[in-house]
Amino acid sequence: MITLKDLETMTARDLHDRAIGTAKAEGDLDWLWHLLRSIPGAEDEVGDLEDSGMGMLGTVSAINGYTRADRDLPGTLRSQYVDYLLEHL
Repeated sequence: MITLKDLETMTARDLHDRAIGTAKAEGDLDWLWHLLRSIPGAEDEVGDLEDSGMGMLGTVSAINGYTRADRDLPGTLRSQYVDYLLEHL
């Protein structure tokens, strides 16, 4: 069994890999969403989002993946699409 002391000696990358692997194995989508939502706040602490390596293509790909996986999601986001487009006409 792994202990807190063991975890504290691991690199951040190893912790990431272990946590993601555990969440995937347990089907813990709630925690993965929590992690995803925490990324912008974490980016504020270290610099701007563009420095994270998550560029335009990766971001668009992630959004498209979510909207393909849940057919109701684009309808739910409809008002956000309209607001954004009205602001940028």
